[in-house]
Amino acid sequence: MRVSVPEVRRKRLFARNEVGPAASGDWFAWSKSRQRRTSPFDLFAQHARNRAFKVNPKGTQAYAGGIEGTTLVYQLLRGRFVIQSDLRLFDLGTRRRVAVPAGVNTASWECCGTISGNLLLFSRGHSYSRDAQLILLRNLVTGELRVLDRLRNRKGLLSAGQLNGTFAVWTRCNPYPRCQIIRYDVATAAATPLPIAAGKVAYSPAVNPLGTAYYLRSSKGCGKSVELVKQSLTGAPEVLTAFPKGRDGDITYADTVLPRPPVGAATTHVYFDRTACSKKTWDIYRVDDLETLPPPGPG
Repeated sequence: MRVSVPEVRRKRLFARNEVGPAASGDWFAWSKSRQRRTSPFDLFAQHARNRAFKVNPKGTQAYAGGIEGTTLVYQLLRGRFVIQSDLRLFDLGTRRRVAVPAGVNTASWECCGTISGNLLLFSRGHSYSRDAQLILLRNLVTGELRVLDRLRNRKGLLSAGQLNGTFAVWTRCNPYPRCQIIRYDVATAAATPLPIAAGKVAYSPAVNPLGTAYYLRSSKGCGKSVELVKQSLTGAPEVLTAFPKGRDGDITYADTVLPRPPVGAATTHVYFDRTACSKKTWDIYRVDDLETLPPPGPG
């Protein structure tokens, strides 16, 4: 099932570009352009059908990362020429900023943060530059820091996708367009490249707490045979939806509703932004994926 997100908001804000979805339960966050065409983006959050509110301070730009409970992690961009990018934590319930532990933000470019429990997944370093690019996993309580991946290639890219439960995903292009989606199990510290169809570019991954990854794949170039693909822990890749010709995306995000008790099937809301390549306009959509839960263990 494909739905726009949410329909009431889309009708009201149809003239603005909307990108970078993140969700958790009744909370939804996204970025909206200030003008009809290309312009700076502000970050908004909304609970259920209550009025949306702006998150980032005046004079800045921001993009959602991820939500855990009422804690939002987002990317904050400052300055006229946007030469600095840091991560911020924000309590959606109190609408107050939460202190980010020392060592998360540096003089380097930090972005693409998502949060699950006490863990924060994020990227450090500029893509397509001579910078050292890193995928980092930080325990916000103990301070433990894991370097999950590293790359130094001015034609390459490392970009954090999503952390969800004990699974994380990211994109590794070394160089572009030779790209892989990496799935990481936090519990076992095992990193696994997902199978990518020959001749395809893979990008923009998300993951649910069952370890099922979602990502975009396409032919090289904007809007060429773009598909949203599902890859569970076992089995072959499965296409959830194909984009119309000339449409592409940048961010995917998975929010899973588990039944109580956790038996039967779970529904994962897979959010994604989508652009019309020729018009450079953006909007947000959702695909719902139903997945059978594994049987409960003994005891």
